[in-house]
Amino acid sequence: MWRKNSHNVRIYFYLAALGAGIILLSILIFSKPMPVYEEKIIPVFGTYVRLNVAGDKVSPDVLIKMAERELYQIHNKYSANVENSIVWELNKNGKVKVDDEALFLFQSAINYAIITGGAFDPTIRPLLELWGFDDANSSEKRVPSQEEINNVLSYVDYRFINIDEKNMEVSFLKEGVQVDLGGIAKGYAIDLVIQRIRAIDPKATGFIDAGGDIGIIGPKFGELAWVIGIRDPFSNDTFKSMDTIYLTDGTVATSGDYERFFVQNGTKYHHIIDPQTGYPAQGISSVTVIAPNATAADTFATALFVLGFDNPALEYFTNFGIQAMIVSNNGEIRETSGFNYFREKLK
Repeated sequence: MWRKNSHNVRIYFYLAALGAGIILLSILIFSKPMPVYEEKIIPVFGTYVRLNVAGDKVSPDVLIKMAERELYQIHNKYSANVENSIVWELNKNGKVKVDDEALFLFQSAINYAIITGGAFDPTIRPLLELWGFDDANSSEKRVPSQEEINNVLSYVDYRFINIDEKNMEVSFLKEGVQVDLGGIAKGYAIDLVIQRIRAIDPKATGFIDAGGDIGIIGPKFGELAWVIGIRDPFSNDTFKSMDTIYLTDGTVATSGDYERFFVQNGTKYHHIIDPQTGYPAQGISSVTVIAPNATAADTFATALFVLGFDNPALEYFTNFGIQAMIVSNNGEIRETSGFNYFREKLK
């Protein structure tokens, strides 16, 4: 009897070991390793762009190099401070020949200006130069006189831009007008990089962070949401968050009065200029916008900052696919009806 039981035990043991081996072999064959993320910091667009990406079929190093080329290409093509760029040529000569991409970007800038009632205005450059916020190394930051501001305001109006689609030309209708596409080109660059990465490797994951404008390449490890902290605009600690959102796709952009500013006679002057008054927009410390693409997030973050805390049309802008949170100078918060959705960890 004992030998029979011993024989049965050995059979059960062998079967169990065989089953465990089959399970282990199946795991090794069919399971995929966790994505390995690579990161690179790139100084471009007057800020630091952080790329964090893991490839599925393509090496992350290859994806990063491609993304870096695209970022510099967009910067050199549309920066007003890069000699011989499209924007530099337009500002210098009052007209410029463009390709399909540039035509699209100029038309997009005008469309956003129309949608926001001019709160976003690509002809803001003369005011940025006047205040010293044009990103040129030689620019002196200062508070201009009212007379200077009034004079420059006569050149700030997106309706002075003429787009000739037939002849592929952009020109100015008034001498002295200048454009700055910085408020839209950075967002466009993020969208383009994400599009290029997905075209090469559809299941690549990661994100791109361009000075607070964040675009999601793909969910973390292919399935999890990325945790994004919204900076506390009242803290000197750049890593301190006042809120947290979770994204598996889409983009988020934050505009704050802490990004570029100077203090004169105890008053803080920041770089987000109201095209109507010629002065830094008042009453708000930060605006965070969540949108399907970074171009929209970037432009609406600027526009909503200019439109102010008591903007009665805030909810209206959700018709363009965005959600927003606005923080006033005294810490009050307003947000659109769907913003809270992105605070949910499990979506």
